[in-house]
Amino acid sequence: MDHPLSFNQISPSQTTAICTRAQAEQLISYDHHRVTVLGKECVLLIHEWTPIKDHIGPFILTGVFHRAESYPPAPDEIQILINVLKFKIRGQPR
Repeated sequence: MDHPLSFNQISPSQTTAICTRAQAEQLISYDHHRVTVLGKECVLLIHEWTPIKDHIGPFILTGVFHRAESYPPAPDEIQILINVLKFKIRGQPR
């Protein structure tokens, strides 16, 4: 039987961080854009938050490392925002 990925399960090719609503509102336009997280390029997955006015949270930002090079880069101001978030990858203590 297939089970959906739970909040506490992170694939080895993913990273996650929790955002505030204000951060989410800045990031919302950059679904499927490339940033650097933990020294590796990854693609932001944000579409679960849309429409953002209806999303009550939490704002879980997912980054996928697989084939990130094929996506457009996010602007510098988005990378600066990403740099302050606390990303976790599989196997890291929570």
